[in-house]
Amino acid sequence: MKYNLKNKKEVVFKLNKIFKGKNSIIISGGSTIKNILKNYKYKILCKKILLSDERLVKNYSKLRNDLFFRNLIKKNILKPRQLINYTLDYFDEKKVNSISSKINQIIFDYAILSLGNNGHFASIFETNNNNKDFYFINNSLKFPKKRVTVSLEKINKCKKIFFIASRKKKNKEIANFYKYELIQKLHKKKIVLLTY
Repeated sequence: MKYNLKNKKEVVFKLNKIFKGKNSIIISGGSTIKNILKNYKYKILCKKILLSDERLVKNYSKLRNDLFFRNLIKKNILKPRQLINYTLDYFDEKKVNSISSKINQIIFDYAILSLGNNGHFASIFETNNNNKDFYFINNSLKFPKKRVTVSLEKINKCKKIFFIASRKKKNKEIANFYKYELIQKLHKKKIVLLTY
């Protein structure tokens, strides 16, 4: 399913129902999501929000995804107990396994993901046969190479998977959306592409 929306406000309007619901969601932290939510003013009421991936860089680096969500906590839009994310700037196997075990117990209703270059999303660049719900990678195709991410399988268990993409910036990716190998690994009936 594809919706061509006029602008960011319409994307926020679509997402608002999800944020006001008592569900659990997976959300990516890339520039598209940050751009959509930078002026968001309403309380996010979701039970749990899993930040899909994190770059393993210094905690104060602008490359970190969680800085934006910590800001939402400061603004009282989000409560700290709602957010599940990797907080360290280095790989810690126990911490990764702990998050994996925790999210294994949660049914996520929705995934809200930004569409990256060449169809990647949530720091997933290729199919991985890892049997964990959350895992470490050290060969990312984009800088930095070291990251942690939710599994493709966990995303695929969501009821709906929303991809958000700007027509100005991701025209090629939108045109080839259903041709990408990773997108083809997802249940087609669950996918919703929101373009603006």
